[in-house]
Amino acid sequence: MPYTNKTLCEIIIPILWKNPWKFLKRKKILLDVIISHLSDDSRNYLSGQGIDFLTNYQRPFFNYVSLCKHLNFNELIEMAETINLSYIGKILIIDEIIYLFINKDTRFTHLYIPYRFNYQIYLVPEAKYCFSELEFLSCNTCIDDDILFGLTELCKSIKELELIIEKDANNYGIIKLVKSPKNLFNVCLLTKNFSRTNEQFCEILENSLVKHASTIQNFKVTKRPTTKIISPFI
Repeated sequence: MPYTNKTLCEIIIPILWKNPWKFLKRKKILLDVIISHLSDDSRNYLSGQGIDFLTNYQRPFFNYVSLCKHLNFNELIEMAETINLSYIGKILIIDEIIYLFINKDTRFTHLYIPYRFNYQIYLVPEAKYCFSELEFLSCNTCIDDDILFGLTELCKSIKELELIIEKDANNYGIIKLVKSPKNLFNVCLLTKNFSRTNEQFCEILENSLVKHASTIQNFKVTKRPTTKIISPFI
């Protein structure tokens, strides 16, 4: 029986942890498991900053984090912000969790960047290994310049792109990100608050997709296109 249980765990756990955010209901449990992976160095550093509750967490038998293929910073940061700490304490915890996920043993295929994300993940030495097999990117067009520059370098291999177009605050530098991939198959443009959409930005963004007209197989928009973007698609 113990052998059977071990075998089942080895089969099921990689499946569940491939995308642990997909069927996320009890966020506190998932956050506890993630925090339990923090190294002794991270725990000692945080303890030195006055965050001393980490002694209650025991290291897990499995390295669940290394099994992740989807890195969802939307969910990750939202969960970390529920911890009963000061603003600075939460920032410190989030930093250590980010360093936990970005390591040389993990290869992510999907990356989700939230609104106003300001963590320069591309500066983490292991980032180029972690995102070398990236296929999907979801981000907001309000993204900061520094983050956008790093993503452009990391996302040349993506095949699917989801852009959330938010009001009038749009970064024109994202056009370079759109042009970066070599084989972009799927594109989704999710527009929020149609009445305040920057039409000029939408026009430039749509025109930048023409480069991928021969490879795009699926194109989804939630707002009527500003240009005749459909015409060039094969």
